[in-house]
Amino acid sequence: MARQDEMVEDELLDEELEEEEQGPGGEGFFDSLSSQFGSAPWWVISGAFHALLLLLLTLVGMALMRAKGDDVVITTDLEKSKPPEYDEKKPRDVFKNPVPVDSDQPPVENPVVTHEEVEISDHVETENDMDQATAKGDENAISDVPLGGVGTVAAIGLGGGGGGAFGHRTGGGRRRLAMRGGGGKATESAVDAALKWLADHQEADGHWDCIKYGGKEADVASTGLALLAFLGAGHTEKVGKYKDNVKRAAAWLRSIQSDDGKYYKQGETHGIGYHHAIAGLAMAEAAGMGRVPETKASAQKGVNYSIDTHQCGDASDKRGWRYAPKQEGDLSVSGWFIMQLKSAKVAGLQVDPAGFEGAIKFLDSVEAKGAAGDSYGGNRYGYKDPQSVGVRRTAIGNLGRQFLGWKKEDLQGGVEWFVQQGGTPQWGAAGGSVDLYYWYYGTLCVFQQGGELWKKWNDDMKKALCDNQRKGGDEDGSWDPVGAYSQYWGRVGQTALGCLCLEVYYRYLPLYKE
Repeated sequence: MARQDEMVEDELLDEELEEEEQGPGGEGFFDSLSSQFGSAPWWVISGAFHALLLLLLTLVGMALMRAKGDDVVITTDLEKSKPPEYDEKKPRDVFKNPVPVDSDQPPVENPVVTHEEVEISDHVETENDMDQATAKGDENAISDVPLGGVGTVAAIGLGGGGGGAFGHRTGGGRRRLAMRGGGGKATESAVDAALKWLADHQEADGHWDCIKYGGKEADVASTGLALLAFLGAGHTEKVGKYKDNVKRAAAWLRSIQSDDGKYYKQGETHGIGYHHAIAGLAMAEAAGMGRVPETKASAQKGVNYSIDTHQCGDASDKRGWRYAPKQEGDLSVSGWFIMQLKSAKVAGLQVDPAGFEGAIKFLDSVEAKGAAGDSYGGNRYGYKDPQSVGVRRTAIGNLGRQFLGWKKEDLQGGVEWFVQQGGTPQWGAAGGSVDLYYWYYGTLCVFQQGGELWKKWNDDMKKALCDNQRKGGDEDGSWDPVGAYSQYWGRVGQTALGCLCLEVYYRYLPLYKE
């Protein structure tokens, strides 16, 4: 039908042109032009006429195209790209899957390994390809406490003022630091799988049920550990693939916080200390990264409780922390409180300097110097006194010193000692050598010291965790609750701690220049 309309219109157009050519009174169109243009050459007149005709045809054609109402316009709505579906059957072994490379060059000593691609983050990266400003903490959070006579800014790590407070946990900064520190696709894939397991097994109200997954009554501490794992990979209450999980976890911790500021549920194992400090650490980081007013207010109450109510001693006589308020401190509990106060400081919260001063006094009180002629020449740490020295305690003590501003060279001997005595991470038969509490503190501490000691620790840590992460089924991405203390925190705590170990490359920036 459209074609017939076009033919009719073309016929009408031809008739109109014939009439124009005849001119008024029936004289020819060219005769009329001749009378008007006089002696102008015919080729000039003919050229002008054809140009005019071409213009007229063009205008008529355009008008006809606009007039058609029955034309069909086909448009396509491009489907938004979706992230690759998670495949639990893909291997997550850092020491397998060599990639064949066609090259005339001789083979390298360490073959390249491949792993499944993982979604590092859905954050929009900033101009310098680093993490978002909200994940950095307060860049002006400078400590006014002369810590140990050394002094330190409140930043956890180097990187421009306090900009590296919470590491570079997203985007290009995260990828680069993972590669630079000794991680890669395999470790990132393991982190991705662990976070997925945690997300899938979070209760509707936001907490994790410790007993349901092989632990004891330790929901507050386990929820704090799981929240730290999500924060460690750059997810906050505002951004990230798992922002809903973070939001619900923070809301649950706020809901169980008492009026005096402590995070605790009646009946939790090991009293108040562990639960409050671990949850308080998580909430401090959540406050610094997400900047949600309710979370910030809750984290501040938690800090106030830690110093004003729970810390042993009063005023200038403050020292360490333990299970119950005002109890004489032990190093295991105090380590978590030190980290809580440190993260709170860089998150921009108000931290009474007496809290840090008391932490330093407590570390001094449980420190044992190396014996005369000791080849390590470094410091060891005991549980409640210098006589109860142990490798796990020494890892905690040295990490506390690092984050309170001690010099690298002053700590090197102590770090070398606990690695030599306690060894590097090994899974062992049926998980018999697993000690994720030691691995967590040791990983953070040895990473900060760096050097060959870190390379050895990191290689063994990756092998122990990547080789033994569960693959397939409901446990896919988790770690079995085997080894020391796992009976308390179960699969939730075990998975969160394993994930935190593998996030070490970007969770906090290095404290010391190489």
